[in-house]
Amino acid sequence: MTNDQKEGAPDSPPGQRRPRLKRRGRPPEREQSTIQFPYMDLETAMTVASAILRSGGVGVSREQLAGLMNQSAGGGNFVQKVAAARLFGLVAINGGKYELTDAGFNILDSDEARQKTARRDAFLSVPLYQRAYSEFKGKQLPPRPHGLEQAFVKFGVVPNQKTNARLAFDKSAMQAGFFVNGPDRLIEPIAGGPSSGERSRVANEINLTADDLLIGAKSKPDVSGFHPFIQGLLDTLPEPATNWTVEGRAKWLQAAANIFDLIYKGSGQIDITAKPEQGSADKS
Repeated sequence: MTNDQKEGAPDSPPGQRRPRLKRRGRPPEREQSTIQFPYMDLETAMTVASAILRSGGVGVSREQLAGLMNQSAGGGNFVQKVAAARLFGLVAINGGKYELTDAGFNILDSDEARQKTARRDAFLSVPLYQRAYSEFKGKQLPPRPHGLEQAFVKFGVVPNQKTNARLAFDKSAMQAGFFVNGPDRLIEPIAGGPSSGERSRVANEINLTADDLLIGAKSKPDVSGFHPFIQGLLDTLPEPATNWTVEGRAKWLQAAANIFDLIYKGSGQIDITAKPEQGSADKS
């Protein structure tokens, strides 16, 4: 009796080899980006630093940090938030504990100039954002969404993550103050830059920008369910029954059009024109 028969294998005709079973190959490895970038924006990453600061600013374990943020330590949302906080340089791991870095303390500081500097540095600490800033410094950014996303792919972002990379980039650049002159180019904010009063004065002279729109009164109605750009836009609306010049309205509407162009898909152009009533200056 042959070995095959002893093992209970089926008999094969004389002179014919038994067919070999095909082994399953390893599944193809998932393509990974060669340049680092967060899946969450800067202000979302700041919530991780804020949770640690609220607990006393000392090191906390993974489970403790998740508890402070009311999330599961194994949840994908928690993992991505913490990864973003580390990539922005706000949080570091030391001895198994999550601790605030100097940048993490500074970005939550009540001093506006220190916080603004920390936001700028956090943005530029992300390899993808630093590469984009270096590549397009003083130049207009490629058109969204396809142009900018293709640039990110050339920088090392895998194609299936290019949209996520762009969305987080746009939000973070605005939150860090790099869109002070509009979302079509990156301009490094000045360390210890203008105060809120100065920004308001400048906003009256030029079209409102996405960065200006996010500086709103905290007493405004809760609009947290809206896109951050829309939140900032609504925050800048004057109180009802107050005087609002037609020029101011036109600037607000143009800012809205610019934001809609940034966050929605579509082609074409919206032109806003203010036409003051003739003789209005005399009436006033």
